[in-house]
Amino acid sequence: MTMYQEFIRENLARSGYVGKYQARHIEAWMRLEHGTLDALSPKQFADEVEVCRQCCDADPTASEQLATSLAL
Repeated sequence: MTMYQEFIRENLARSGYVGKYQARHIEAWMRLEHGTLDALSPKQFADEVEVCRQCCDADPTASEQLATSLAL
């Protein structure tokens, strides 16, 4: 598990989504938009988790394909 995935899991837990999403799927969607996740402020990171959570809901198959393609 990457450091980002740990942050994602913590964010999901705070939002009441423990166990509903795979952090690697959310990280994969985040990486489509951002070349590096280090540059995001904590607020931006949390906002991106929410947007990417919605992407996972919209297309679970694409989420897995994307994570696999990024070796996550």
